[in-house]
Amino acid sequence: MLFVQGAKLARQGRWEEARALYARSLEIKPAPLTRYSLGVAQKESGHLADALASFRAFLAEPMTSTTAPYLGPAREAVAALEGRVGRATIAVRPGKVDGLTLAVDGEPLRVALGQVVELDPGAHELVARAPGFRAAASRFTVGAGASVEVPITLAPVTASAAQASAAGGLPPVADSSDASPSRTLPIVVMGVGGAFVTGGAVLGLSGLKQASSARTSGGADASAARAKGIIGDVLGGVGIATVGIGLYLLLNSDPAPSAPRSGSVGPWVSASSAGVEMRL
Repeated sequence: MLFVQGAKLARQGRWEEARALYARSLEIKPAPLTRYSLGVAQKESGHLADALASFRAFLAEPMTSTTAPYLGPAREAVAALEGRVGRATIAVRPGKVDGLTLAVDGEPLRVALGQVVELDPGAHELVARAPGFRAAASRFTVGAGASVEVPITLAPVTASAAQASAAGGLPPVADSSDASPSRTLPIVVMGVGGAFVTGGAVLGLSGLKQASSARTSGGADASAARAKGIIGDVLGGVGIATVGIGLYLLLNSDPAPSAPRSGSVGPWVSASSAGVEMRL
């Protein structure tokens, strides 16, 4: 029998174990003496607010010849505990929220807003939940015999988070990969521009080398060297311009996630000039 086992543990001073057995016994068969014994075990194990509630519930029971000897000790316990517990008043903002639920230290709070909550002295955590709002938590500390007001603010969830919550899932997480496409094209353009600058420099140096080794200034070697130098200058200029375009696009790209734009960048060279063509 759970009550008998709890009483045995209580006589041994094993109050926490006795408290658990008395609580189970009370759930199975509510009885005034079991409630009183549970209050004693709760008080001795440091669960002061629970003990106060148990003793009050015991005193609210009709008196019998069995419970009469314990009425005095129960009243004394209530008087002592009322000076030892802490008290908190919960202030939820916004004031009226449908479906609001509160929990202190993980245990549901069954009091109306504005009513005083009696708690064991020490640190506690209040959690508030309501449909359409993000869960909010507030940590606070209350001293023995002291009173505190605990404000907690509920913030509305976004439409997508509310749909996910209604479906029993988690709010959608933004895909970080969507934030980069808007910068891809400017980087490609700058890379192509850099390639043009490098190619122009290489071609120009090759022309200078060929010109220095030409036998005459009007021969075929000299003409080819001048052509290389011109094309090298053009490619270098186009490359610098392309890098500038890419830098401009990069600095003016939309930082917000956007759909990637397809495009291509390519050079063109004719007999007399050269350039770069972008297709978006």
